[in-house]
Amino acid sequence: MSIELKKATINDIGALATMNRELIQDERSRSPMNVSQLELRMQTWLDGSWSAVMIYKNDDLIGYLLYQHREDDYYPDQLVIYVRQFFVQRNYRRRGIGREAFELIVNSYFPSNAKIMLDVLATNPEALRFWEDLGFKQYSTALQRDVVTDAPA
Repeated sequence: MSIELKKATINDIGALATMNRELIQDERSRSPMNVSQLELRMQTWLDGSWSAVMIYKNDDLIGYLLYQHREDDYYPDQLVIYVRQFFVQRNYRRRGIGREAFELIVNSYFPSNAKIMLDVLATNPEALRFWEDLGFKQYSTALQRDVVTDAPA
């Protein structure tokens, strides 16, 4: 059976938060948020300007994509879709399902004239390869400096 999509609702917050926690682990994020905190954050997002799409295969929930419509910083007439989170359950990976689901979401939910942008954590080289295989190209590099706890003598 093929992949099916469903626009997420408030009733999906628990499932979204649970998958978001797995995504945080998989991408080796430094986020300390637990599932309850992620539920609150997801509810705030869905009540605001964010949308999520639930991904099903054979009636099993296998992932989701969270996105927002934005204007381009330099060309306000250019619509940008910012993808904040894309997750496919571990046992469905490396079989082309993520690629198929992403392209189906793009064709079903995103305007055809929209540019798509997303961020990939440096701790997640697998995701970087996945997105590059889908035609994404590196645009910028974000750097951070951790807090220095000991002042030089």
